[in-house]
Amino acid sequence: MAFLQRIGVISVVLFGALTFTHQVNAGDELNCTMCHKHRGLSRIDENGKFRLFYINQELFANSPHRRNRCSDCHTDIDRIPHKPAKKVDCTQECHLTEPSGKKKFSHKTIAKTLSDSAHGRYKWDGTLKPHQQDLPDCKDCHDQPLYRPLSFYKGESPGVSKRGISRCKSCHTIGDFAESFYEHITSRLHKSRTPREIVRVCAKCHGDEEIRERHELDDVVTSYKETFHAKMIELGSERTPDCLDCHVVYGENVHLIESSEVATSATYPNNLATTCRTAECHEKASPQLASFQTHVTYSREKYPMQFYMLLFFKGLLAVVMYFFLALIFLELLRRLFPCFCWNKEERCAARAHQALSHDTPEDKL
Repeated sequence: MAFLQRIGVISVVLFGALTFTHQVNAGDELNCTMCHKHRGLSRIDENGKFRLFYINQELFANSPHRRNRCSDCHTDIDRIPHKPAKKVDCTQECHLTEPSGKKKFSHKTIAKTLSDSAHGRYKWDGTLKPHQQDLPDCKDCHDQPLYRPLSFYKGESPGVSKRGISRCKSCHTIGDFAESFYEHITSRLHKSRTPREIVRVCAKCHGDEEIRERHELDDVVTSYKETFHAKMIELGSERTPDCLDCHVVYGENVHLIESSEVATSATYPNNLATTCRTAECHEKASPQLASFQTHVTYSREKYPMQFYMLLFFKGLLAVVMYFFLALIFLELLRRLFPCFCWNKEERCAARAHQALSHDTPEDKL
C-alpha cells in the first residue's frame, strides 16, 4: 500500500512538472515552485513553530538572489518529494563568479566581518557570548530585500532609466544581463532599505524588553524616537540619519557595528565628532554638537543627573500647573458667590453694597 502511495505521489509530481514548467523560473531546475507557489503551503514543526514555505515569485524575481538556483542554497535537496530541508549556510560558495577575483562567490568575508562586530557570537577572548539565541543571523536582518534601482539620466529618480539602459543594451544584448547589472549597481549606490525600515529591523531585537534585560541594554529605540532625526524619518525623509549612519564608521562595511567601548567604533567618545561631520550630515559641525547624549533613558543608576533633572522639571511643572489651577478655582468661586465671606459683618456689608450697586437711577430719585 505504501509503495502504491509513493508511486501516486511521484506521478502527480511528474504530471505537474510537465504541466506547469512554463510558469517557473529558468533557475528552478527541480520545478520547486510547482509546490512552493501556493500561499497555504505551511506546517507546524516539532517545536510548535509555524513554518511558511510559500515563495512569492514576483518578489523573488526582483531580489538580489533571482539569478541563483534553488539548489545553490538548498544543497541538500536533490529530489522531489524531498525530506525537510536543512538550514541554509550563507557562507557556502554558489555558482556565480565574483568578477573582480574570478572566483566562486561566497559571503564568507561578510560573515568574518559580522563575527568581529558587536553582533558576533564570540567575546574578545574567544569565548562564546551568553544567550546565543538572541544574537542576529543573516535572515534576522536580510529578509529578502528588493532592488531599489535609480535613474540618473536626467536628474535622480527611483526606477530604471529606459534611456540609460538602452545604452547598455547596445552591447549587452543577450538575456537580461543589462537589466540585472543596472538594478544591482544602482541599488548599491544608495541604501537598500529606507531609514524607517532600518530602524524597524534594529528594533526587532533592541525593542524587545526580554532581550534587553538579558544583555543589560538600554531602551535605545524609545530614546531614538524622541529625537529630531526620528521625527524626520517618520515624516518620510530618506536623508535623515538612521542607526547605521551613526553606528558604522564612515566608509566601512555596514556589518561592522562595534561597541561604544571599542576605540575604533563610530560611537566611541573621541570619534563622535568625526561621525557627525560626514559629508552627508553635519559637515561643519563643532565638537559640541557630538556632546549631545542621544540614547539617554533616565535611569537613576546609569544617568543620575538626567534622572534627577527629569524629576525636578516634573515637580516644577506640577507646582506651576496646580498653582494656576487653584487661582482659577478661587476666581470661579468669587464669581459664583460674590457675597461670600467668613466674617458675618463683612458678609452683611458686602450684600448691602451689592444691593446699592444694582439700584437703577429712577430708584435713587
